[in-house]
Order: sequence, then C-alpha cells, then structure tokens
Amino acid sequence: VTGRARYGADFNMAGQLVGRVLRSPHAHATIRKIDTSKAEKLNGVKAVITAADLPDLTDGDAAMYDILDNCMARKKALYDGHAVAAVAAVDARTARQALKLIEVDYEVLPHVTDVDEAMKHSAPVLDDTIFTEGLEQ
Repeated sequence: VTGRARYGADFNMAGQLVGRVLRSPHAHATIRKIDTSKAEKLNGVKAVITAADLPDLTDGDAAMYDILDNCMARKKALYDGHAVAAVAAVDARTARQALKLIEVDYEVLPHVTDVDEAMKHSAPVLDDTIFTEGLEQ
C-alpha cells in the first residue's frame, strides 16, 4: 500500500484541455447580456460557451426544458452558483483567467431562502410557467 490513490483526475494526457465554469453569484437574476469576447481572445482558450450555444432539443417537452435550463442558465440564474458560461483552455490557469474576462450583466431579482417564505403568495416566482397558486397555507 502506497497511500496514494489514483483517480481519473490524477492523470494528464498530452493535448488535453481543462474546463472551468462561471457561476452566478446571485440567487435570482435575469441575465441581460454575457460578453465572452475578451475570454475568447485570450491565448490558450479553445472554447467559450453560454446557453446561447446550446440547442433547444426539447421538442416541446417541458420536463426536458427544465433539465436544459438547469444545466446552464438561459435567461435567468435560478440559484446562487447556477452555471452561466464555460471555458475550455490549455491549462487551469488560463481557464481561470478566461473566466475573469467574461462580463455578465445581471438584473438582480428578489429571492427567498426559507421554505415557508417561498410558499407565500408574495414570494418571488422563479419560473412563470409553473403554477404555484394555492400552495400558501
């Protein structure tokens, strides 16, 4: 026994890229604009994506849309840490630098962090397509 575990993340291959995700610092916010142009120009960055780069493959299936919307914020950040952009770069340092160059214009919206508050009629609505009327006790 060497005391050294080997995991997939422990291995590096020639030519591999490193990915990093930019996450919303807001619990509830409309995403007005995302500017990735500076990150895209950074030497060593191979790709930058936002939800605009992801196709809508739902075929009208609302449940599938929820999955896609959770994968990367499309119009709104629905929770603190919601992914808003992703970067692939030649190394971790470059990927982190690229994230710092991505500019996101947020309109911060009201939010609640308590279940009882979230069920009140006056609570902010995260998704206008979900019917929640009558849940307040």
